[in-house]
Amino acid sequence: MGLLKSVVSRVFVFVLISAITYPLQAQIASITPAGAGPDQAVTLTFDASLGNKELMGATKVYVHHGVVTDKANGTAWKYVKGNWGKDDGVGLMTKVPGQANKWQITFTPSLRAQFGVPSGENIFRIACVFRSADGSKKGTIAAGEYGWGTVSSNGDIYVNLNVENYVTLKSPTGTEGFLNPGQTLSIQGEASASVTDMKIWLNEGSGYSQKASVSTGRTISFTYIPTKSVELGIRITATINGKNVETTQSYNLVVRQPVTILPLPAGLQQGVNYNAADPTKATLVLLAPFKEYVYAVGDFTGWKIRDEYQMNRTPDGQYYWLELTGLVPSKDYVYQYWIDGKIKVGDPYARQVADPWNDRYIETSVFPGLPPYQREDFGIASVLKTNQTNYVWASSESSWKKPDINHLVVYELHIRDFIASNSYTDLIDTLSYLKRLGVDAIELMPLNEFEGNDSWGYNPSYFFALDKYYGTADKLKKFIETAHQQGMAVILDIVLNHAFGQSPMVQMYYDGAAGKPAANNPWFNREYVGQYQWGFDFNHESNYTKKFIDDVNRYWLQEFHFDGFRFDFTKGFTNYAPGGSVDGFDQSRINILKRMSDEIKKVDPTAYIILEHWGPANEEA
Repeated sequence: MGLLKSVVSRVFVFVLISAITYPLQAQIASITPAGAGPDQAVTLTFDASLGNKELMGATKVYVHHGVVTDKANGTAWKYVKGNWGKDDGVGLMTKVPGQANKWQITFTPSLRAQFGVPSGENIFRIACVFRSADGSKKGTIAAGEYGWGTVSSNGDIYVNLNVENYVTLKSPTGTEGFLNPGQTLSIQGEASASVTDMKIWLNEGSGYSQKASVSTGRTISFTYIPTKSVELGIRITATINGKNVETTQSYNLVVRQPVTILPLPAGLQQGVNYNAADPTKATLVLLAPFKEYVYAVGDFTGWKIRDEYQMNRTPDGQYYWLELTGLVPSKDYVYQYWIDGKIKVGDPYARQVADPWNDRYIETSVFPGLPPYQREDFGIASVLKTNQTNYVWASSESSWKKPDINHLVVYELHIRDFIASNSYTDLIDTLSYLKRLGVDAIELMPLNEFEGNDSWGYNPSYFFALDKYYGTADKLKKFIETAHQQGMAVILDIVLNHAFGQSPMVQMYYDGAAGKPAANNPWFNREYVGQYQWGFDFNHESNYTKKFIDDVNRYWLQEFHFDGFRFDFTKGFTNYAPGGSVDGFDQSRINILKRMSDEIKKVDPTAYIILEHWGPANEEA
């Protein structure tokens, strides 16, 4: 017993010492002078020998950096500096003399001046990501709270500054809000200690004017009655411990106007509709039944809500649509749909998405010219571009005939695992090798947009967008064209049993409290059907889902000339699960698959249709 107590004591002491010393050893980022404030010259130091050590031995280290000005939202980047993946000197650090793996950068004459933060805005933290010159490596440490700052779950590092006397805006939160006509906005401020003076000032476009004042306590409030949508400047000033401090926030306040009811113009489809006669125009169409209002927001609105970008609603309440004008031809525009004042999603029918977390890791040699979009606060968005050049298919496509389905030699291929460069360009160069093997059909594992960059693709999110990690749409088309020229068909492995949480169709109708799709989701079951569960389960009995699936299949056949599909887990294409199992014979599932097959055959009567089914023998037959 004495030996056991001794061992337990030693373990406890070791754990205690580890807990005490770990934050000190783990100071991957530090500032000099220690405890510096925002109005001092500050040197930021990074120790590459700590954490994941990805940047140990690097010849160059960059810091992608910004500041945090909202104490309540301690990870919201502002005044960001850096161009991810570019070796252009913006954020380039220098080695600490005599230290092989320590790097530093100095902000002079002050941190505030370096980042261009107005004097009326607090700065509580430096936000940073340390990267290699090409952005392929990132130096970070385990997520958590440390004595010097915080590391978030995505590896971003936040270094605390010393701010003693300050005021914060407690309400409104965020940068935009919606009100109905006649509603009021509550503006509330709070000081870090008792004040001898505190005021609220508002700027409605013609300069700041005082709205409220107190001479004691720590809080102040004012009820604002707007008459129209306004880019509202909110300033709170205070005197604390003899020091004058202030904070300023810009707030895009939208007084929502009644939705215009207009029928959908003839010929328009969901997603982006380009105007062939006028490349300065494009029309957006979103299926959003049960929603009250939708705004199109993006580069064309300066990422602000604008009254003129409130979308029209069709008389049946099913669709929202809006014609964009004044676009620059051939320019990438990133955009989202902002729905009912609380949902921000990309276009479910987008052909390309902009991912603020993962696009930075895509090599320019694989997908050049990605639009610069880093709004992590808004999430994944979509991309439109007018005046695009259509791919010109070789004349050999008109005479292409698929190999006999009864004698196919199919090679299932995952691009990332098959070729080190994970690019369609290099995959084209391997076709002769596959031909020599006797292959006459290549089945590409899922390549529509999935979550992250590194995946087998069975976690889909956007079903019309090509995942950019493998290359551009034109490169994929070139691969398919070249495979055809060598006598090989190309089959697309596609997942239509489920989608993951980044899908806009999941997010548009989602019960966050329950962690599952809302009961009125047009496409997804609220509860998963059967015992096999991945992501969120499509409701294949829904007419919305049927149309969506038909649109997806038609798109990949027509736009990319795929020769057919291998459908993942088709046993899940059902809402019939007696006893919680989908393993038994299911006529409803047969009917669902037959209907889908019939629609595919209308597009391409010779298309291959392969099911990963694993059903009962009588159903497979």
